[in-house]
Formats: sequence, structure tokens, C-alpha cells
Amino acid sequence: MNSTEQRILPSSIDDKDSKNGHLMKHLVSNSYFQLIILPTEKCNFRCTYCYEDFAVGKMKQETIQGIKALLEKRCADLRYLSISWFGGEPLTAKDIVLEISKYTISLIYRYPRLHYKGDMTTNGYLLDYKTVAALASVGVRDYQISLDGPREVHDQSRIRADGKSTYDQIWTNLLAIRDSSLPVSVILRIHFTVDTLKLIDPLIVDIKREFLHDPRFSILFKAIERLGGENDASIKIFSETEKQEAIKSLQTKLFGENLASSQNYSLSDDYVCYASRPNSLVIRSNGDVGKCTVALYDERNKVATLQPDGTLKVIPGRLAPWLRGLETLDPDTLGCPLVGLPLNSEAAKESKVLLS
Repeated sequence: MNSTEQRILPSSIDDKDSKNGHLMKHLVSNSYFQLIILPTEKCNFRCTYCYEDFAVGKMKQETIQGIKALLEKRCADLRYLSISWFGGEPLTAKDIVLEISKYTISLIYRYPRLHYKGDMTTNGYLLDYKTVAALASVGVRDYQISLDGPREVHDQSRIRADGKSTYDQIWTNLLAIRDSSLPVSVILRIHFTVDTLKLIDPLIVDIKREFLHDPRFSILFKAIERLGGENDASIKIFSETEKQEAIKSLQTKLFGENLASSQNYSLSDDYVCYASRPNSLVIRSNGDVGKCTVALYDERNKVATLQPDGTLKVIPGRLAPWLRGLETLDPDTLGCPLVGLPLNSEAAKESKVLLS
């Protein structure tokens, strides 16, 4: 799952309860709402490990209106609103991102107690200075951008749809952000595989030289995984122990003894996936509403359909299985409810247990 969406829920709840009770209140707080929006599922890249099929195009106006209406219904009662942009590549539908974000800003003016945060997972190719400035002006200020290594490594796996290279344009855009005074933050997500782990060092040197002096940039090291793409069989994967050792090695090369640096981005041990939270929804470009950005084509992930008036046409039995971690507070289930998700034939039974 995408690390820009891996966030700790803000809350004003007093810490007077037991640890489990406190966690539960955070997870189900009705004052917090996260939308993960896919304005398009088309992409200008064809990364070799991608799991998406790019079959669905840009969001239609009826779905855009549905999102606006949903926000209108919810914002009066919210204290925290998070909108995360995903894809496809969201910047190939920049007009939709700007339209919905401008509308969101208008709601913030109406409800001044509402805290709003906008973020985006993007391949960075279209994220030039002009685009970053336009997005920052409407509250989209946090980005996750992936690199797969230095140019010669990156351009073997993060390829444009027309087969051309991508590294130089992404790097140019990153430098433009660094040289600006824009109030933004960037997580550089550095991918590695069993085959590329030993080839990452030149990129680490470049990052240390160009970005570590700028606190707006942080770095997340992430092993490539098998997520259902057509090339999964060719991806060599680490054991969990090997993966953690590799990450620690890369972090040490970049940060030295300063592993506690705020720029060393990593997930907390008590991480709770957005898909485990009842107050987080994924809205696909066709109006389908899900819980997970990885299981886009899994029937169990379609929990509702967004209507133009902002209401949700819920599919019975589909939502509760995603929230089953709230019953047990099992850390593995809360960390990834997709693992062990009941089959549809079992979902109704799970729903009755969870809702009784």
C-alpha cells in the first residue's frame, strides 16, 4: 500500500482510556474523514512491477459532482479532512484534481474549525514548478515520488508508456521543488529489489548531496513486492528478515548514525492501514467506492457506488470484513486487512458478527 496514505489519525481525544480503548476511539472517530481519490486510472508510465490495468479513464462529471456533494454533507461535522490523490497517474487528470481541491478550499473557508490536508502519490514526471505551485495554492502540499535507483537502474523499470526514459525529468522536477520556497513536503520513495539492492549507492550519494539539507524532503526505502502485476513471477522477493536488514543498511548509508532523523521516513510498529478505518474511503474514477488501493480489481473491494447527490449505494456485507480488525485489534489485521479477507461467500456471516 502507498505510504502517503499510511498516516496516524489526528484526534483531540483525551488519553484517559486503556490503550486499546484509546486506539479504537482514534480509528472510529467521526470527526476525521479521508478520501483517496483516483481522478483517472490511466497512466503515462508502464512500470514493470505495476499491478494496475489502466482500463478505466478519467473521472466523469457525475462522479466529480458526487464527491463535491459528499464533502458538502460531511464537512460541517468534521474536524479533520484528508484528501489523497492516487491513480493511475493523477497529474494526467490535473484539471480534476484542481477542480475538486478548489471546491474543498471553499468549504474550508466556510468551516474554519476544519483542518484540511491534501497529498498526492505521483510518479513526478508532470510535477513541474508551475504545477506544484498551482496545487500548493489549493492545499495539495504533500507528495510521494518514487525512484528505483540511479538513472541507468531507474530507467529499466519506471518506463514511460511510449518506452522512453523518465529519470531525468523527475530529477529536474525534484530540483525545482528544492530550489523553490513552496510550503510542500516530498517523500522520496526509493524502491529496491534483490537484483538492484547493490546498485542503489550512487542514488544515495546524490540524495545526500541534493536533498538532505532541505527538511521538506524525507526518504522511505521500500522493497518491491508482488502485488498482482503481470510480471510478478519474475520479481525476486526478500524474506521479511532480509528486507529489514536491507532497509537498515540503506538507511545507514544515507543517514549514518543519525537514523533518528526526521527525514528517515518509516512506518511505526503500531501502523494501522487506511483500509482498516471506517472513516477512510477510496473513490475510483468510475465512481466505485472501495477500501484498498492495491485490490482495485478484487470484487470484495467494491463496497459501494457514489451517487451524484453524494450518497453511497452500499453493497450489503462488503464493508464489515475490511473493518474486522476493529473487533480484535489484532495488529496484523489492522496493518493489512486484505490479508485473510473473507471471501464474498463468507462476508455476510462476518458482517453479522461485527455488527451484532
